[in-house]
Amino acid sequence: MQDPLLADVVLETGVRINIDRAFVDAYNGEIVIDVPDEGVEEVAAAFRRRGTEVREMDTPIIFDEAECVQCGACVSVCPVEVFEYKNDRTISINLKRCVLCKTCITMCPHGALKTAEE
Repeated sequence: MQDPLLADVVLETGVRINIDRAFVDAYNGEIVIDVPDEGVEEVAAAFRRRGTEVREMDTPIIFDEAECVQCGACVSVCPVEVFEYKNDRTISINLKRCVLCKTCITMCPHGALKTAEE
C-alpha cells in the first residue's frame, strides 16, 4: 500500500484542504484542491518534497468576450456557479469558484472558453 500522500501533507502542514476534483487510475492521478491563500506555498512545498508536480491555477478558464454571444450555456451547466447573468443580461464570471471540470468549455457553442493550457 502506498503512503496516503494527501493525508500526510495535511498532517505535516496543518492546512485544511478541500478536494474539488480528482482523477486517479492504476498509473497516475490528478487532483484539484482548494487551499487557503495563507497555506498555498507551504502545501505546494510539501507536495513537491514528495515528488509531486504542483501547478497553481491562477486563471483556470480563459474567457474570450469577443466570441461570447451571451447564450447562457455555461451558466446552465456549471456545477459550481462560476457563471451567472447580471441584470443587463451579460455574463459575470467568478473564477475563484472554478474547479476546472471543463463542462463549460465543452458546452460553449462559440469556443469562447478554454483552459490556460490550450
